[in-house]
Amino acid sequence: RDSGCGADKAWRASGTMWESVVRRPLRLLKTAPRELWLVYVLKALDSYGYFALSEVFTMLLSDEFGVSDTVAGAVYGGWGTAITLYGILTGTLIDAMGVRTSLVASYALQTASRLVLVYTRSISLAYAVIFFVQPLASSWGAPVLTIAIKRLVRDADRTVSFGLFYAMMNVAALLSGFAIDALRLGLPRGISSDESSPLASPVRVVVLSTVATSLGALCVSWRFRDLPHRGDGGGGGVTVVTAGGVGAVSAWRTQCAENARGVLRNRRFWQFLAMAVFTLNLKQIFRHMDATFPKFAVRAFGCDAPFGSIYAINPAMIILGVPVVAAATPNVRHFDMIFRGGWITALSPFILAWRQTYGGACAFVTVLSLGEMVWSPRWYDYTMACAPPGKEGVFGALALAPVFAAKLPTGLLGGYLLQTHCPAAPGGDCPAPGRAAANGGDGGDGGEVGTRCDGRALWGTIGLVTLTSPVLIAVFHRWLRDSGDGDGETDGETDGGGGGGGFV
Repeated sequence: RDSGCGADKAWRASGTMWESVVRRPLRLLKTAPRELWLVYVLKALDSYGYFALSEVFTMLLSDEFGVSDTVAGAVYGGWGTAITLYGILTGTLIDAMGVRTSLVASYALQTASRLVLVYTRSISLAYAVIFFVQPLASSWGAPVLTIAIKRLVRDADRTVSFGLFYAMMNVAALLSGFAIDALRLGLPRGISSDESSPLASPVRVVVLSTVATSLGALCVSWRFRDLPHRGDGGGGGVTVVTAGGVGAVSAWRTQCAENARGVLRNRRFWQFLAMAVFTLNLKQIFRHMDATFPKFAVRAFGCDAPFGSIYAINPAMIILGVPVVAAATPNVRHFDMIFRGGWITALSPFILAWRQTYGGACAFVTVLSLGEMVWSPRWYDYTMACAPPGKEGVFGALALAPVFAAKLPTGLLGGYLLQTHCPAAPGGDCPAPGRAAANGGDGGDGGEVGTRCDGRALWGTIGLVTLTSPVLIAVFHRWLRDSGDGDGETDGETDGGGGGGGFV
């Protein structure tokens, strides 16, 4: 009887999983307006461009412009910081311009800036594009797509819609990894027979592929129709000042200040801020995947190291694993999932420190991904659970500050570790097509790491830095464990104050 009951429960659970993972998304797509399909196409094109550029970013700077690993890492960190900064500044611009105009402007800038990166040999021009034009385009376009989904779908379908949105991002990340290897290894002399041409570089050819996706996104966004605000009062906690002159602006500023003070008096905010700070090093392991791992792979295993395919293990596992984990753990608290999954991800760099082989690299990405599918999706739910009702906007803005401050140090650390423990060979990593890195790599046969590349010190250091995240959460576990329970109401305030008001 018990066996039959267990089988019946398992059957019902599998049916529920099939309904949430397959049937509901298919029903949504079947009845979706054209613009929702365009949003998913734009997300795929935009994400491919971002991931492909990120994975070859530091290689482009070092191989094509001759900058050191430390400088390349700093520029990578500065680029990420600029994207975050512009994202804060362009929020009101998006509201003023509307969805369609913002998308067209974003992808036009993106196409032009990446085209400059393909052809320029001027480091000054490259820096101007990297720090000003490219981050503006990236920060301008991505939020618009989430706004479009909110305006296109009903509240009941929003979770499924954003789930498909997240899936499209990971599909694009998967394709970018394979495309990088196909272009780098399949076209070792680029697409030009003239060795003096920028297109004789396979790394620049990868960047050229992101130009193609940006141009495609520009064409798709041109067909987009502008979307009016949904008249459901669900403005996401943002006050829109349309008239009233100076008095209205003054009232809006006063309201913002009152909401900020209310959030700062809320105990849940300080718990969340602590979690945001504690998990910074955990989240930055993904930046090392972009900026540190590709150079390490080339120097450790040779120029034909398929680092893109190894990278693709991560999105492949996320696509397949996240729906299963979500369906299997609906009643587990957000905090517990973040804490447990954080330990798994934090331990992954030590695998590569222990075994600097292709097998070790694949195991590193696999374990990292197992942890990510446990904790990363829950972080979004955790954020909204901690936010006081009606104050989500100011809550998110205040909590974004530590993330903004951490990107530059992460880039600097990765560059310093590469330059110290895994330096480039004289003349660059791959001065001739097909030639293995001169640092002792084996030309991509999957053997042990070369003698000039100390992967144990490099990834051991990154592992120790990443491990601080779950350790700090464990130290403050008793104070943090009830964060994310409930909806961040004022019963969690530190001084009993009401927090005053709220965005309307």
